Amino acid sequence: NDIAKALGVTKGAIYHYFKGKDDLFESAMNRLLDEMEKWFVHALPRDIPLKLLLENLFNMNEALSELAESSRLGHAVTEYKNTMYLVLAALKKFPNLQTKIDEIYSGFRRVLVSVMDSAIDRGEIRSDTDVEAAAFEITAFYEGALLLGAFSARKDYEVLGPRVCQTIWKGIAAEPENRTRKKGDKS
Repeated sequence: NDIAKALGVTKGAIYHYFKGKDDLFESAMNRLLDEMEKWFVHALPRDIPLKLLLENLFNMNEALSELAESSRLGHAVTEYKNTMYLVLAALKKFPNLQTKIDEIYSGFRRVLVSVMDSAIDRGEIRSDTDVEAAAFEITAFYEGALLLGAFSARKDYEVLGPRVCQTIWKGIAAEPENRTRKKGDKS
């Protein structure tokens, strides 16, 4: 009734499109995951310096605010604690959604790998960087920070996110040319 009222339609109109409450809930979760996939996989900028992309990703508050503004997710992002509870409940009820979540994570990692490969080509990061491992590390941080932010009153990621970003960057950044030369050597 609440949904029909919010949409300004009758309950019968909703059941014309959905078999029942579970079907409606699963459809809503699929829509949410589609929007998340658009942002994490398709809309992630690929043409900016890697360090800038990482800084943007690891600044969780700004990243979530940007996601809320640039997608149709709005409250689903700004109130992501509730969204996380919904996603967990949906996974329990609809295990097939796990495939979609796995595809989002895999797509996010593929984009990161691609961006890091390009960063190697541009000389931004070391050529011996294990881009698969680095992409996994970034994805794992993101997942952990989102879960921690949803289920804990502590907001450690606000302080530690930029520090984790710096640590990852120090591990993969290409050595600046002037550091490899000896002092006084102008060649």
